[in-house]
Order: sequence, then C-alpha cells, then structure tokens
Amino acid sequence: MREFVIDVTTVTNFDAFVAQFNAGYCQYCGGHWHGRSWDAFHDYLSWLDDESFTIRFVGWDDCQGLDDGDREMIRNILLDNPHVHAVFT
Repeated sequence: MREFVIDVTTVTNFDAFVAQFNAGYCQYCGGHWHGRSWDAFHDYLSWLDDESFTIRFVGWDDCQGLDDGDREMIRNILLDNPHVHAVFT
C-alpha cells in the first residue's frame, strides 16, 4: 500500500499546512490544493487510482498551525474516505 507523508511538525499557520499537503500528497496525484475549499480537499483524496493508500501526518499533536476546527474537519473528511488510511503521529 502506498504511503504519503505530510510533515506538519513546523507548520505555524493554515497556509503552511496547505503547502505541506500539496508537497506530500497533491503533487503525486497531479493537483494543487489552494486551501480555500474543504470540498476540494475531499475531492483530491479520490484522484489516485489506488484502491487504498495511507496518509501519515507527522507531528500532528505538536502542530501549532491548525486550530481545533481545522483538525476536526480534516479528520471528518478522512473518515468520509474509507479508502484512505490516516495515521496521526
């Protein structure tokens, strides 16, 4: 199973999270998330032809750039995509 790593260790704001998501995932599926739409974030998770894959968020607990609402939205969108195995370390 393919794994994508999103390193949020040094993320200090939402734009930096978007940049890390693009670098760690979107570039591999031919997209570029601008961060303005949660629907687009959701859609990118279906762009790959892989039956399933893992997205590992490194530094999740220590990330200063995401507020509780952003964290909840990300988790809910990932839960809505059962083909994506999300790991938060």
